[in-house]
Amino acid sequence: MFSYSKISVALMGLSLSYFASAQQTVHIERFEVTGSKIQNIELESASPITTLTAEDLSITGLSNLEEVLQGLNISAGSAGNATNAYWTNNGYATAQINLRGMGIKRTLVLLNGKRIVAGGTGANDSPDLNMIPMESVERIDILKDGASAIYGADAVAGVVNIITKTDFEGAILLAKIGQSSKKDTENAELNFSAGSQFNKGHATINVNYVDNGNALQSRRNPCPLTEAGGKLVCISSGSTIGGRALLADGQEVQFNQVAGQNGDHYETHDNSKHGYNWFGALNAYSPMQRLNLATFVSYELTAAVQLNASVLYANRQSDQIVTPRSFQPVDVSSQFVFNPTGQDLTLKRRRNIEVLDPKFYQETNTTQTTFALSGELSNNWLWQASYNWGKNTGTDGWSHDFDDARVAQTLNAQVCSSKPNAAIPCGDYFGVDELTPEVINYVTYQRQGTGGNRLQSLNFELTGDITELQTGTLAFASGLTIRKENGWRHPDPIAISNGEEDAIAGSSEVKETFLEISVPLLNGLPYAQSVKTDMALRYSDYQYFNAETTYKLGLTWRVNQHWLLRSVRSSAFRTPTITEQFGGTNVENLITIDPCDGATGQILVHCTAEGIPNDFVQDGSTIRTGVGGNPGVGPETANTITLGVVFQNALVSASLDYFDIKVDNAINAVSGSNMLRLCYSDPTTYSAYCDSFSRDPITHQITALEKRPMNAASEHVSGIDLNIRIDSAHQAFDFRFVWDTTRLLKHDNTAFAGAETEVLLGKITSDRGSFSKWKSNLTAQFDIKKWQGTYRIHYIGKAEDENGGGPIGAEVPSIIYHHAQIGYSVSETLSVSLGIDNLFDKRPPFLTSWNDANTDVFTYDTVGRRGYLKVNYQF
Repeated sequence: MFSYSKISVALMGLSLSYFASAQQTVHIERFEVTGSKIQNIELESASPITTLTAEDLSITGLSNLEEVLQGLNISAGSAGNATNAYWTNNGYATAQINLRGMGIKRTLVLLNGKRIVAGGTGANDSPDLNMIPMESVERIDILKDGASAIYGADAVAGVVNIITKTDFEGAILLAKIGQSSKKDTENAELNFSAGSQFNKGHATINVNYVDNGNALQSRRNPCPLTEAGGKLVCISSGSTIGGRALLADGQEVQFNQVAGQNGDHYETHDNSKHGYNWFGALNAYSPMQRLNLATFVSYELTAAVQLNASVLYANRQSDQIVTPRSFQPVDVSSQFVFNPTGQDLTLKRRRNIEVLDPKFYQETNTTQTTFALSGELSNNWLWQASYNWGKNTGTDGWSHDFDDARVAQTLNAQVCSSKPNAAIPCGDYFGVDELTPEVINYVTYQRQGTGGNRLQSLNFELTGDITELQTGTLAFASGLTIRKENGWRHPDPIAISNGEEDAIAGSSEVKETFLEISVPLLNGLPYAQSVKTDMALRYSDYQYFNAETTYKLGLTWRVNQHWLLRSVRSSAFRTPTITEQFGGTNVENLITIDPCDGATGQILVHCTAEGIPNDFVQDGSTIRTGVGGNPGVGPETANTITLGVVFQNALVSASLDYFDIKVDNAINAVSGSNMLRLCYSDPTTYSAYCDSFSRDPITHQITALEKRPMNAASEHVSGIDLNIRIDSAHQAFDFRFVWDTTRLLKHDNTAFAGAETEVLLGKITSDRGSFSKWKSNLTAQFDIKKWQGTYRIHYIGKAEDENGGGPIGAEVPSIIYHHAQIGYSVSETLSVSLGIDNLFDKRPPFLTSWNDANTDVFTYDTVGRRGYLKVNYQF
C-alpha cells in the first residue's frame, strides 16, 4: 500500500476541506484539453496537438491502434510488433508507440487522461495497445512536446492520450473480414457497442473480438539476401542441417545433410553449399486472437458528487513459427561412440530439423480499472479524486526447445550410454536424421515463462478560476499523485540453469504534486486579440532517486481571428524502467554486423592487430547477445522547445511547428553493431565496448556479446511539423483534405562524453527503424449523398544505411503507399465499406542492415496488398 508524507497528508486535507464545502448540483460544461489540467472551455493549447477522430480510425480499415499510430509522421523507429512478427524489447505481439523515434519508454500513453498498466509477458516498459479496441475510441490526442510537468515522468517525446466513447447512445454491430492478395493474412473482427442513459447515470459497453491470420515470409521473400558483384544473392545460416564442427587440427567440417545416405560422411564446411535458408520458417505477420471487454459508467451519487468508473479487460493469444532450435557448442571426445572423425572436436552449430518446428506462443490478460469522484464547489472550482488500478499477467514460451545441459550429457561418454532404455542415451548428432526418439525426448522440453505488471495510482486534482482580470480569467490547476508500479518475470527453470534468462523483480514508487496557472497578459488590442501564458511546476519524490522538479512555460498569442502564435519551453524527467534497473540477463540471437568482415582503413588495422585475417567472413548474421538491466543506471533529464504558428479561416486551417528535444544522461543501450564498429575504430577511447564481447581463438567468430543500458551523454532531436486541412461543403457534396508532413532536422546520439556523435538524420538502421528526413501523409475524403470515399497516401523518404554496404542496400529509396476505401449507406441503420491497403502492392526496399524480410520491418509493409469488407449495423 501507499505511504503518505506530511506534505501529502496536508494537501489531501486541503482538498477534502474543499470537497466538504460543495453545495451545487454537478453540471460541468468545462473540459480538459490534453496538455493541460486547467479545465476551461476557451482554453487554447500552447502545445502542438494532433487529433485522430473515430472517423479517422475507421477509414484506415485497421484493427490495431499500433498500426495506425506508427503510420503517423510523428512516429519513427521501432515500437511494438503486434503485426510484424519481430521480437522487440517487450517480446512478441506487443503493440506500442514510439514518438519521434526516441523509444517507447519516452512516450507516455494515457487512457482518458490517466496512466495505464504496462503490458506484455512480464516486467514490461509500456502499455500494450492491444488492450484498447479501436471501436471504443472517440479520439486520440497526440501531444507533440514534453509534458512531465503536467503528467509526470516518461513524457519526454510526447503524450498519447486515448479518449474513449463514454456517452455513446444506441447500439452498433460491426463485422469485418479481409485478407491479402496472396490469400493469407486473414483478418476477422466483430465488435458490439451499446450505450444508454438510466436514472441519474449513463453506461457504455464494448465487446470486441479480433482474429489476425498468418503470413509467411517465404511467400514474399524466398531467401535472405546479400550483395555480391553488384547483384542480390541468397545467403544461408551457419547453423546447418546435420551439424558442423571444428576439429582438433583446425579443420571445419560439415556432417551428412541427406537423409538415408552415409550417416558417417563429412566434408569441409562450405556455407554456400551447406547453409540453411531460415526464411521458410518465419512469419511476415503475427497471428493473434484478441478479446476485449470494456465498460464505462457515470452516476450522480448526490446533487454535488458524480462517480465515473471504467473497467477494461483484454485477453491476447498469439504465436509465431520459428526456425528449428539449436544448442550451444559442445566439446566431444575423439573416443565418443558416434564421432566419425577420429578427432576431438567442438560441435559448433546444428539445426535440429528432426524435431518439429517449434512455436513461440504468448497469452496475456490485462485488467485496467479507474474509479473517480468529481464535483463542483460553490465557487465553481472543480475537484476530482480518483484511484487507478491495473494488472497484467502473461505466459510465453516455445515448444521443443533444447536443454543445453542435457545435450552435453548425451555427448559425454562418461555419462551417457548407447544401450537400449538408457537413463541418459548417447546422441548421434553427426548427420541428419541420426537422432533417436529417446535422445530427442531426453534433450527437449516445453520452455515456458510467466510474468506481469501492476499499477496503483491515487490522484487528487483541483482546478478553477481564481479571479477575473481586465485581460481575462486567471485560472489554475493543482494536484497530488501517489503511484506505485511493479514488474516481475519468472523464466523457465531450465532456461535459468542454462544461463539464458534471469528472473526479474522490481518496483518503483513516486509521490508528486503539481501546480499549473494560466495567466492572461493582453486582451482586445490591435495585433493582440489575446495573449496568455501557461506555467506549470511538478515536484516528484522518487523511491530510489533524488526528488526532481520539472517545469512548463507556454505562451499563446492570438494576433487576430485568423493567426495564432504559440511556444512552449519545458523540462522532462525519466527514471529507469524496472527492466532497465532490475532486469537480469536475457540471451538473444540478434542481427549484428561484425566490422572485421570486409574491413578497410583503421578498422582493418585494428582487426588485423587482433589476429583476425584479412579475408575474415562473419558466420551468419546474428550474434548471441546478452541484454538486461543495470543497477547503476540513473535518471535522464530533457529540455524541450516548440515554436508554432497557426492559421484558420472558414475553409483552411494550417499549422507549422518547430520542435527541439535534448536529453541529457540519456538511458541507452548501444546496438551490438555500433559497439563493435566503435571498438575497432578506436580501441582506446571505446575500451569498454571492446571488453563487452569475446571471440573464438581459432575461427575468430564472435561467440558472445553483452549490452546493457547506461547513462549516455546526450540525445538531440529536432524537426518541423506541417499540417494543412481544407474542409468544403457544397449542397450534397462534402470534401476534406488533410496533409501532414514532418521534416526531421536532427537526430544525434552521443554514447558518452568524448565519444563520436552518431548522426541518425537520414539514416536507416537494423534495429531502431528509419530516421528519414521526410515523412508525409495525405488524406482526401468525400461524401456524396449515400456514398463516402477516402484515398490516403503515405510517403517515407529515402535514407542511407547507417552501416554502409553495397550499392543496392546502402541507400533505400523513397516509398509511397496508397490506400483506398469506398462506402455506401444502404439505409439509416446499415452501411457497407470496401477498402484496399497498399493498393499497388508496393514491395519493401532491400536494406544492407536488414533485420528480417530483407528490409526494416519497423518501417515498411512486409505483407503487401490486402483488402477488407466492413459492415456497420445500428440498432
